[in-house]
Amino acid sequence: MDKNEYLVARVGHIRLAVYCRDVENVFSGNYSLVKLFYQGDFFRGMTTINGQIMQVLDLRRRIGMEQCLKGEQLTLVSFNTGGSNSIAVVVDEILGMQRIESDSIITNEKYFDSRANNIGLLFPTVALMPSKCGVSKELIHILDSTYLDKTEPIIEEAGELELF
Repeated sequence: MDKNEYLVARVGHIRLAVYCRDVENVFSGNYSLVKLFYQGDFFRGMTTINGQIMQVLDLRRRIGMEQCLKGEQLTLVSFNTGGSNSIAVVVDEILGMQRIESDSIITNEKYFDSRANNIGLLFPTVALMPSKCGVSKELIHILDSTYLDKTEPIIEEAGELELF
């Protein structure tokens, strides 16, 4: 596996890429979702796939797009979060794997503070890739899976050093 390889998906008109080592699996099918109360709008529910319980988040809602009603057929991308919980996101379509060179990745910090739900944290970088026709460049948003279910920056508190 190439260290510059990304899984590219589409959500509405947005193309997004996920570093392939962050992806646990891709599922497509009809899944029964159990909605939990008092969850955010972008939380679709819980489901069990292959014996594993997953939180399912809707990227359309997380980004602020209109909901697309296509029936119960879902395409899910699950992530290696390192914890006991597994998170999967709903995408419209998987476009395939793509190599993204590090020199085509740029920081997306210009509008971090002015976006709803800190959406800039979810897509901290973008890649400008040559389009298929080769005339212009295509923008691909690179997803940071840390902020799938968080809308506020993570602040680490080191605490104070105690002297004895």
